[in-house]
Amino acid sequence: MEKLGLISQQEYGGKPLRLIGIYSKNREEWVVTDIGCWMMSATSVPLYDTLGEESISWTFQQTELSTIFLSFPGIAKLLSLKKKGAIQTLSNIVCFDEVDPETRGKAEEVKIKILSFEDVIKAGKSETEMPLKPCKGDTLLTICYTSGTTDKAKGAELSQRNFRDNAVGALRSGIFVDYVPGLTFISYLPLAHVFERVLLYIAIYGCFRVAFYRGDVQQLSEDIAVAQPEILVGVPRMFYRFYDGIMKNINALTGFKKSLAQRGINAKMQAYKNNGALTHWFYDRFVFQKIRAAVGGKVRVFVCAAAPLDSGMMESMKILCSAAFLQGYGQTETAGPISISYFDDTYPCTVGPPMASSEVKVVDVPEMDYRSTDLVDGVPAPRGELCVRGTNVIRGYFKDPEKTAALFDAEGWMHTGDITVLLPNGIIKIIDRKKNMFKLQHGEYVAPEKIENILANSKWVMQIFVHGDSYQSYLVGILIPKKEAMFEWAREKGIGAVFEELCVNKELNATIVKDLEKLAREKKVNLVH
Repeated sequence: MEKLGLISQQEYGGKPLRLIGIYSKNREEWVVTDIGCWMMSATSVPLYDTLGEESISWTFQQTELSTIFLSFPGIAKLLSLKKKGAIQTLSNIVCFDEVDPETRGKAEEVKIKILSFEDVIKAGKSETEMPLKPCKGDTLLTICYTSGTTDKAKGAELSQRNFRDNAVGALRSGIFVDYVPGLTFISYLPLAHVFERVLLYIAIYGCFRVAFYRGDVQQLSEDIAVAQPEILVGVPRMFYRFYDGIMKNINALTGFKKSLAQRGINAKMQAYKNNGALTHWFYDRFVFQKIRAAVGGKVRVFVCAAAPLDSGMMESMKILCSAAFLQGYGQTETAGPISISYFDDTYPCTVGPPMASSEVKVVDVPEMDYRSTDLVDGVPAPRGELCVRGTNVIRGYFKDPEKTAALFDAEGWMHTGDITVLLPNGIIKIIDRKKNMFKLQHGEYVAPEKIENILANSKWVMQIFVHGDSYQSYLVGILIPKKEAMFEWAREKGIGAVFEELCVNKELNATIVKDLEKLAREKKVNLVH
């Protein structure tokens, strides 16, 4: 990169800043490019491979990137944007794949030079005198752009120290029990997101094997079966899909097999409740072996982040797959985890104690009746907005001093926007959300994400979005249904219909609404259709 003059050079904050863009799905070359940036004290700027034109244009406008490393499918969009004048600074593309002559010709028309990834590797190998530029703790490792739903995305400035302290702290805290070099981790969540990024660094530091999915989440189950990971990380939606598939197979059993499976579930659940045991010498071998095969057969630990999980589903996955289930909590602005649960933690719906790199406290939110002086059964249970500071917290947002100043209070605490209770044993439990809250017309505060997380547990729901505003007395919910569940319903009814017809089927709509209402009642949410 250095020899070919590919690194964008600029001054920022009185210091030199060297930038390289990466625009691709997860793959080996993505990681090699990122490590190459470390070696040259350059800062990577990752772009989600699903970004729209406006977001790509904004990223280039802010960073003034001249070079981007990418996979072939991303070239057409960038050439189109360059032709429109939306990414004027782009002059070099380094492609991980072969590029046909026609595409090279189109690139020349807009004055973009295309190099192959092999060209860059060869140039580096041939230069024996090129000195490395060792990075320091405060060297910017990456500028990670957070999603902008109501405003332009913000570029979180994440340093080498931010990631180092979280990655090292995660391993040394005993999160990965019996951690030894050689464990397999499968990478499929976007590396442009801080969660997957810090997991990759944990894997590198821990000398784990890293398997990359083929790029299609619809084939993820097949990739997991091939990779056979010991560590399986995901977001709630993925784990709910695995759980739905496992329970569907169990419910399809009949006679003695079904009776044996139910006895096994009851026996393992009782053992887990009594002493935290996750294994059983008989049932694991003769009843649940195929279930473990659905997640690769070797999983020791599941790790979930991004949103809370239903405690019943999580406990069931633990005993069915004989694996620990950890819940983490963090943000882009904290280089990933602020806290993560212990391997043998049996506290439901908690996210563990703070990481070694994080100092936390809660502050009162009187308008929501949460206070740091709250008691539960006479025992102190401080409730309020969680605030954090430490070596994992970003120094600010790229070229945005106004939003940087708003991120911290006078004492340097970053306010997360999440309402938590600090349990007597030091464990954090997320109970509400301050951000993304609004009042309805009658003055009631509503946290739409809380409702979304409840309704997302329905077997009919692929995604759900809840919205409201202060001029109305009601909320609106938009649901994207799960095709598999709908087609299964149609087969049972003897209906031959396409997906669009099922979406407007009155009987099916009533069935879905009834299931949502049942979930809402269980969680004490007043749902009116």
